[in-house]
Amino acid sequence: MASDEYKVPTYPVVSFLVKHGLVLAVALGVVPVAAALALAFAGWSAWLVVAGIAASLVLSALLVSYVEVLRIIADTLMPK
Repeated sequence: MASDEYKVPTYPVVSFLVKHGLVLAVALGVVPVAAALALAFAGWSAWLVVAGIAASLVLSALLVSYVEVLRIIADTLMPK
């Protein structure tokens, strides 16, 4: 027989992102700069580094804002 008892849903991915989201946002934001530096040392244009820095800033800002929105949602809508 199936249990009719209600279980409070858990959202492990949301909990993980709320806890470690800023670290992940910064780590992922560094990737375009690292890739641009690697390509610049491989002989590509130095302007690629400038583009990598710009991409890192945009990506980091988007990811940090996503984490903050996720924290708001988790605080207001998830059961405690």
